[in-house]
Amino acid sequence: MHSVFKAQRGFTIIELMMTVTVLALLLGIAVPSFMETVRNNRIISQNNELISSLNLARSEALKRSGSVSVCASADQATCSGSTNWTTGWIVFNDLNANGTLDAPDGTDALLQTAGAAPPQFTLNATNRSFVRFAGSGMAPSGLEIFDLVRTGCTGLKARRTNVSLVGRVSTTTVACP
Repeated sequence: MHSVFKAQRGFTIIELMMTVTVLALLLGIAVPSFMETVRNNRIISQNNELISSLNLARSEALKRSGSVSVCASADQATCSGSTNWTTGWIVFNDLNANGTLDAPDGTDALLQTAGAAPPQFTLNATNRSFVRFAGSGMAPSGLEIFDLVRTGCTGLKARRTNVSLVGRVSTTTVACP
């Protein structure tokens, strides 16, 4: 005997709804974790930009056997004199070793510029508005600490960059304020 009914192929509405529910649960778990990874990568990238500029200044000071400074800058052409580095910074050949880009440094003194940090970040130095490296690679201005924090930061997600007296640049993860 042949059946009058043909076998159904495809999904029932119940099976489809269960699949969508499971997919929604998986996305609900995965998306926040993915967003946290993106936020962590952004702060690491911003921190690496600062470290790169500080290391460039030190290597240029060694190469030139003279002072090279990095200072906070709001216009990427002059030093702002602020300990708020969120607005950006510049690296320059500091011939007169005063930590300011001025006429005695020459017209071609500017070596690198870094624009403002994304709006969700703050970058502050604890002591001064500039870091100067001597021709020996040392930082005679003394220890400088930079704290990079993301808005809404919780836990151990802030970055602290240290420039030691000998010119070594290091970074650590610290608690958010």
